[in-house]
Amino acid sequence: MKKAIEIILTSIHIGGAREVVTLALDGKDPAQKYLSKLAKKDPNAFESLQTRIKAVAEHDRYENSQTFRDVGDGIFEFKRNSPRLLRLYAFYDEIAGVGQLILCTNGGDKTSQNQDILAAKCRKKEYLLARKRPDTILIHEKP
Repeated sequence: MKKAIEIILTSIHIGGAREVVTLALDGKDPAQKYLSKLAKKDPNAFESLQTRIKAVAEHDRYENSQTFRDVGDGIFEFKRNSPRLLRLYAFYDEIAGVGQLILCTNGGDKTSQNQDILAAKCRKKEYLLARKRPDTILIHEKP
């Protein structure tokens, strides 16, 4: 028998329409790792992504291809194009008792974009399969 899967959703912003969280599966949270590294290495780039996160979280459905766009299969990217081409990948979900969410999966730059999109799709699939399992443990961490 497989062991229970632990999903940890760590809030990074609570907006008017949606909460933005990073997604950890069994202790691995690539989005949080990416954002923490970015905050230390390039605070201006980190703040730029935070601004986009805050804007998107205020809307039920946000459309601005310059800052947040659909890259296929329900995966979206928060974009920062100048001076560094940075991406943070995410998808939408709704959880009873938690609410409307944008779940951040991983990040990267333009040079690894195709690989990063595939990784985001894989994490989304893993998450959705884990959500269906009755033994999955869901932890929602708010600031």
